[in-house]
Formats: sequence, C-alpha cells, structure tokens
Amino acid sequence: METLLPLAILLIVSLLLCASILIVTQLLGPKNPVPSRLESYECGIKPESGPHVPFKSSFYLIAVLFLLFDVEAAFFLPWALVYKESLAEGPALLWALLVYLGLMAVGLFYILQKKILRLN
Repeated sequence: METLLPLAILLIVSLLLCASILIVTQLLGPKNPVPSRLESYECGIKPESGPHVPFKSSFYLIAVLFLLFDVEAAFFLPWALVYKESLAEGPALLWALLVYLGLMAVGLFYILQKKILRLN
C-alpha cells in the first residue's frame, strides 16, 4: 500500500489542478459573448463561409498510416544495436525481424491494393 501512495497523491493533485483550472476559467471568462465575436476572423475581411470547413477523412487515414510505418522504422535502430551481440546465440533475432518485416510488407501490399493512398 505504501508503494501506491505517491501515485494516489499524484492523481489527487492532478484532479484538483484540472478542477481548479476549469473553475477559474468559468469565473474569469467572458460572460456575454457578442455575435460578432463568435464569427471567424480573417484579417479584417468579411468571412465567406463558416468556421467549420468539411475535411476529407482520407487525410486522417494517411496520417495514421504514416505514423504506423514511422514507428516501424523506429524499431530498426534498437534491433541493429543488439543484433551484433545476438549473433552468438543464434538466428532467432533475425527471424523475428524478418517475420515483423513480412507482416509490415503484407500491410503495405494491402494498402496499395485497396488504393487508400489516392486522394482523388
């Protein structure tokens, strides 16, 4: 129980901090918003459309795919650093990486077959 005490204190302090920030913004924030202040501001020019412009979901998908393959590349540095020492123990680490690369290649092949990277 003593090992969880610092975690409990951190949780309580963070919850109190979040609650106090929300309370202070409610007390000190603007009370009567004027309709002209709620419009989007475009450097003094009258806005042509609303502030919410539709956004293609394919951009989000490409961003997630980029993160996925970027994290994949981040796994190669630790593997390369440990690979030389693990050669004496056998090819297990090499086979693990080849399986990992195979799964990523299958994922990339699937993405290319479904034509997900096209923006139309």
